[in-house]
Amino acid sequence: MGGKDQTGETVEWLGSGGVGLARMVEAVGLAEREVRLEMYIFRAEGPGEDFRMALLAAARRGVRVRVLLDAIGSAGMPDDYWDSLLNAGGEVRWFHPLGGGLGMVRSHRKLLACDGRVAFVTGFNIAPEYEGDGVEWGWRDAGVRMEGPVAAEVEGLFDDQFDRARRGHFGMARLRRRAREWTGLRRPLGEVELLPVTPGRGESAVTLALRRDVARAMAKGGRAVWVTPYFVPPAWFRKALRRAARSGAEVTVVVPMRSDVGIAQRAARHVYGGLQRAGVRILEYRPQMLHAKVWCLGNVAYVGTSNLDPRSLHLNYEVMVRCTGADLVRRAWADVEDIMARSAEVPRLGWGARSWWQRAREQVAFWLLYRIDPWLTGWMAGRWLRHRPSRPRSTGPSESR
Repeated sequence: MGGKDQTGETVEWLGSGGVGLARMVEAVGLAEREVRLEMYIFRAEGPGEDFRMALLAAARRGVRVRVLLDAIGSAGMPDDYWDSLLNAGGEVRWFHPLGGGLGMVRSHRKLLACDGRVAFVTGFNIAPEYEGDGVEWGWRDAGVRMEGPVAAEVEGLFDDQFDRARRGHFGMARLRRRAREWTGLRRPLGEVELLPVTPGRGESAVTLALRRDVARAMAKGGRAVWVTPYFVPPAWFRKALRRAARSGAEVTVVVPMRSDVGIAQRAARHVYGGLQRAGVRILEYRPQMLHAKVWCLGNVAYVGTSNLDPRSLHLNYEVMVRCTGADLVRRAWADVEDIMARSAEVPRLGWGARSWWQRAREQVAFWLLYRIDPWLTGWMAGRWLRHRPSRPRSTGPSESR
C-alpha cells in the first residue's frame, strides 16, 4: 500500500495479477461517469468475461464506456463478442487492425481509468494466465492503483490513443519522435510520475529518466534490481550496468527461467557473459512465468508495461510509472526481494564453454530482436506513411473490428 501525499494522490502497489484484476473490475463496478480501458491482450475467457459483464453493466447504468484493444495482442476474439456492449452505447476500437502498413507498431499498454478519480497502470493483461499469484499458479506480475490528479493524466494518454486509433495512423513520418513527449510535468509531482513511450528515434521519457536515475543511484555505489521478462537491453544500458558493477554497486537482473518467447530468452542469454564478467548478477525466477516489469534503483522504483528491449523502448506505445514515495518504494523493493528469493542465480560460464550451435542461436536471436526488428518496423512504417490514403478512414462512435 501507499499513503496519500501532498498532491492528494493515494497509490496502492499490486503485487499480482490476481489481486490487480479484481481491483480493476471493482473500479469499473463503482464508476459513475466514464470508464476508459486500454489493453494489449484481452481474452474472452476467464477474467475477460468478468470485465465484459462489468463494462456492460456500467454502460447500462449510463456510464460512458470506451475500450481500446491492440489488434494483434487481442486477435482471435469472437466477432460478436462486443455486440452487447456496443448496443448498450459503449465504444470499442482496435489499434492498428491487421493488414495495415503499421502492423508492427503496437499499443502494448495496460491501463484503466474511471471517473477521473482512479487509474491503473499494470504489466498484466486480461487473460487467464494473469489471474494467479505468480507463485503457486499464474504468471508473476505487478502494477499500481492510483487515486488523485494522476488519474486525469492516464485519461489523457487514453484519449490520445483512442483518437489515434480512429484516425488510422499516428501522424509521424518515418518514426520520428514527436516534438512534445508527455512527461508527467503538468501537475505538481507527487510520489508517482507517468513516463510514456511513443514510437520513434531518440530518447523517450522512460530512457531519459532511466539515464538520470541510473547515474544517481550508482554514483557512489548502491543497489539496483531489474526485473523484466524480456531482456535485450541497448548498448548504453549494458555499459551503465557494467560500469556500476565495476565501481562496487550491487546490480542484479532477474528474468524468467521458463519464457513464453523462446527467441527473447536466447537473445537475453547472448549478453549474460559480458554483464557477469563485470560483476552483474543474473537470476532466473523459478516458480512460474515472470512477466513483471519492476525496476528498483535505490529510492526510486519503476513499474508498468515496458520491457528492457528495443521494441518496448522505441517501437511500441508503452507507459511506465516512476515511483518516489517512500512507502511505495519500500513495497516495490519487498516485492522484488520476494522475486529474488524464489530465483536461482545463473552460473558464470565462459563464452567458449557453450557449444558453437548454442552460441550461434543466441547471437542470431539477439540481432534479430536488436537490429532487424527495429529496422524492419521503421522501413514498413515509412513506406506506409509515404503511400497512405490522403484522407484518414472514418469511424463511428461504436466502431468494432
